[in-house]
Order: sequence, then C-alpha cells, then structure tokens
Amino acid sequence: MTDLKRRVWEKNGELSESEKEIVRFLFSNSTLCSHLSLAKLAKKLYVSESSIFRLCKKIGLSGYSELRFELSDLTHEKKMNTIDIATEVENASQEVLNYYNTLDLEKVFSDIERANTIYLYSTGWSQELIAKYLAHELFIIGKRAVILPSAIEELRIVSRRAVEEDMLFIISYSGDNIQIRDEISKIKLLNNKITTVSFTTLRPAELISLVDYSFFFRTLKFEKFSGGEEEATNDAFSPAYTFIDLLIAKYYQWEEQKGELDNVDYDEE
Repeated sequence: MTDLKRRVWEKNGELSESEKEIVRFLFSNSTLCSHLSLAKLAKKLYVSESSIFRLCKKIGLSGYSELRFELSDLTHEKKMNTIDIATEVENASQEVLNYYNTLDLEKVFSDIERANTIYLYSTGWSQELIAKYLAHELFIIGKRAVILPSAIEELRIVSRRAVEEDMLFIISYSGDNIQIRDEISKIKLLNNKITTVSFTTLRPAELISLVDYSFFFRTLKFEKFSGGEEEATNDAFSPAYTFIDLLIAKYYQWEEQKGELDNVDYDEE
C-alpha cells in the first residue's frame, strides 16, 4: 500500500462524501491527475481549489505538490502490479498444464462418452459462470448438459431424475460444504448408477472420498482499492476455464483417436 492509500484509509472516517468522491477520482486517474495543475484538477472535478487543498491537509499532506508526488508513486505501483499480475497469470497457466499432464483421463472420458445427460451443480455466482462455460463446451462435443440452480433441493431431484450412466459435476470453491457432502452420500445410496465429479479449489478429503472423480483448480488473487475504503482481495477463476479448455480439447482428440482405432479393427475383420 502506498503512503497515499494509507493516509486516506487512516482518515477515512473524517472525510466528507464530496472529499471521498475526489479521492476516488484521484485513485482511478492517478496518472492524469499527477500531471494536472491545481486549477485544472479543480475545474475537472467541478470543485474549488481550496476544497482540494483542504483535503490535502486533512490527510496529512503539506499541499497539492506533495499530493501530485504521491499520485506519481501510485501510478508506479499500478504499473508494477500489472507486471506482477501478468507473471501470476503466466505461472497459473503453467501450473494448470503441469497438473493436467499428471491426469489419467481414460476412464472419465469413457464415462462422458456414455452419459446421456451431464448435470452441473454450482455453489456460487462465479462457480455458476464456470458451469455455464462447461455446459457450452460439452454442447460443442455433442453432450447434453443441464445446469442446476444453486439449491440443495436440486441435488435431491437429481437422485430421482438421473438414469444409468448420467453424470453430476459439483463445481464448488472449496468443496467443504456439509450439506453437499450429505446429499452426495444420499445420491450414492439411492442412485448408485450416476457418476459424480467434483471440481474445487481445495482438496477436501471427505468430498473426494464420496465422488468418482476429483479435479482441482487454483484461483488468482488480485488486490482492489476503491478510494478511501479497505483493500480487498478478489479471486479470479481463469485457471478453471483453462483446465476446462484442456479437458474438452483432449476429449475431442481421444474421441477421434478411438474412432480411428474402431475403423481399423472393423477393416481387419
């Protein structure tokens, strides 16, 4: 955190709403503002020069010149963070590829091929987006996918609706959900013909022991600062999408190779 962010955070409770609006603009446009004169910035914000000067004093700066210097530091930090993010994305992509290369996918591909319907259950908004993406990719390879609403009752319905060789994907951030584990246990007791797959960020031992296949993905952590408010870390799920791309591409390749082998066997007969 730069000194400017720290100063604003410490004085956040003393700032008026109009001053917070100024701070938000400064943080969102640090490069531009670091090059503007006090008069031009005041005109751009539709406030008086004295309002900006009072804000500088309130957050412990000597004046507008020091504010411009701090904004230059903030711009530099953003550039460094961009570099770090690019490196993080590159590293995450390599990790996904390394993990993917360790997997033996023959059995799960055979199950996907035989499945009449693949049910997709997710536990949150980001996970639901992943489910929609997976459904789209499954459609491309000719598989019928049904996205279930994020309600435990939907899992109970699956146990009654699913037929032999159907599949159920559980897409969860951690997989550490007692209700989900209980329902998966019941599904296994009531309908042991359905194949279950978990897709989570962590390796929850109890869930792994209940499902037929377990896949994992990591998330990317991005820090966010919204002018005068506490910093937060957001999760980005791009590695999950990368894994799905690899999985579907490999399935398509597997299916083609299997077809070629079947044709060879038929010709030999």
